Amino acid sequence: MLLKKGGTFLDCHPFLFSEKINMKSIIYIAFLQCCGITLIGQSASEILKYGLARPFATARATGSGGAMGALGADFTAIGINPAGIGLFRKSDFYVSISSTFDEQKSTLSEPYQSGANNIAFTKTRDDSGLTGIGIVFTSTPWASKWKNASFAINFTKTADFNKSYYFKGKSKGSITDRFLELALDPNETGLIGLHPDLLDDFEAGLAYETGAIYDPGTDPSHTIYTTDLLYNNYKDYLLPKEQLLKTSGGLYNLSFGIGGNYDEIIAVGASIDIPFGEFKSESRYLEYEAKTDEILPFKNLEFNETLITQVSGINAKLGIIYKPDPKWRLGFAFQLPTYLWMNDQFNTSLMNTYYNGRRDTSLTAYSPDGEFTYRLILPMRATFSGAYVSNYGFISADLDIIDLSKAKYNLTADSDASGDYEYQEVVNADIKKQFKAAAQFRLGAELALSYLRLRGGFEILKQVYSNSDKYDNGYSMGIGYRGNSFYLDLAYKNSTAEQGYVPYLTGNSDFDGNGSIDAPTPLVNQKSNQDFIQVTLGFKL
Repeated sequence: MLLKKGGTFLDCHPFLFSEKINMKSIIYIAFLQCCGITLIGQSASEILKYGLARPFATARATGSGGAMGALGADFTAIGINPAGIGLFRKSDFYVSISSTFDEQKSTLSEPYQSGANNIAFTKTRDDSGLTGIGIVFTSTPWASKWKNASFAINFTKTADFNKSYYFKGKSKGSITDRFLELALDPNETGLIGLHPDLLDDFEAGLAYETGAIYDPGTDPSHTIYTTDLLYNNYKDYLLPKEQLLKTSGGLYNLSFGIGGNYDEIIAVGASIDIPFGEFKSESRYLEYEAKTDEILPFKNLEFNETLITQVSGINAKLGIIYKPDPKWRLGFAFQLPTYLWMNDQFNTSLMNTYYNGRRDTSLTAYSPDGEFTYRLILPMRATFSGAYVSNYGFISADLDIIDLSKAKYNLTADSDASGDYEYQEVVNADIKKQFKAAAQFRLGAELALSYLRLRGGFEILKQVYSNSDKYDNGYSMGIGYRGNSFYLDLAYKNSTAEQGYVPYLTGNSDFDGNGSIDAPTPLVNQKSNQDFIQVTLGFKL
């Protein structure tokens, strides 16, 4: 939910206001969406999309739980630890394709025990395509303890944004509360608002144009905004709500790496990575009366949002794999900060229907096409790995250390607006409060039976929110054929997670100053289940 007025993006933060509604607090805490997805750029949800990306290039790695950092000689492994480039014995080429089946079960929560008895709704989405293609060129240095030196070019998918969400239910509050908050004058008290010409073009301005917020004319010296639900004291009404939200796109990585194997004891490697991709989100949000003419003059409204974010960037990785004896391997990889160049393109529309005393009237307003460019710097991350390798297969483990509280936005690289400077400082300070360092663990194994390979693995991923002790879990299995000149692998992975998202944010304002919240933020509880199938075909050259 992006707003722009005079170069400043506006949004709301859950906060209880009393006599004076602190609009400055509302303006710059948009990103506090610790529960997941929304359309907001420059937000915590955006950091999660890009900060937790990890390569899943090959079915061998997928079937083994993704725990490949110490093994090397695999295109997923070298995406985790580039030292693995040095463990290829021959030149290698591969291609991987996959299919993803995603199920999202969403339920509108009832924080006030309202008795609405909302039920869960399920939406599914499937996607198929290329997940990896790459080549390694290997040579053997002459008269040297360097057993081989290799150069790799690897293209892989690191994140999939194809999801669909739907909820329907009843709860207190309305998105018009949000529009009202955004229309208030930060230098005034109570419900005194900005002049209509100063309202933003993406939410509050549309609400005023369509009558979702209006001035009843009770104070000729000030603009005093209200809504149909607030003016007619329907703030405790269980208002039906529903939303269909679709996201699409993906994040990809093009990598150029070098690595070498010194005397079968130490492998070292480095890579330059170029992440790029696109995220698209389309939302259709509805509110309407539960029974005909029950809360006149309000009838219904529909708010639509579209956001397209284009991403490009750069980072580098360094890695080492140490073999204390032929069967044991210890790995360490270090990823330098990732610099992302972001471009948001967005628009909104609002249709409001109300009873004018004689008939129903519908008004529709459209925003202009908005655009904003900015930077996102993701922090360094480290991966510790260990593996035991024998003629009968391997057991391998990875531990990723991630601290997204150190992520930073640069909103002023292409902007001189003072509001963008202020927003940048506050959003970066609050990101530190939003996230914490987290350790994410993966374990995998492969059983070698002549040319046949059987694999399995699981992951325990600590959530990175500062106020969460939950884990997201997954398991995988696979089968493969490893010949002298080619290999073929098939893998299946299932992952589950519980999270939430807000269809719109409010400041939880107390409009009438009586100590109770008049503008609650709705929360949608969500359970996700994802099935991932991948096939890899490779050739040893």
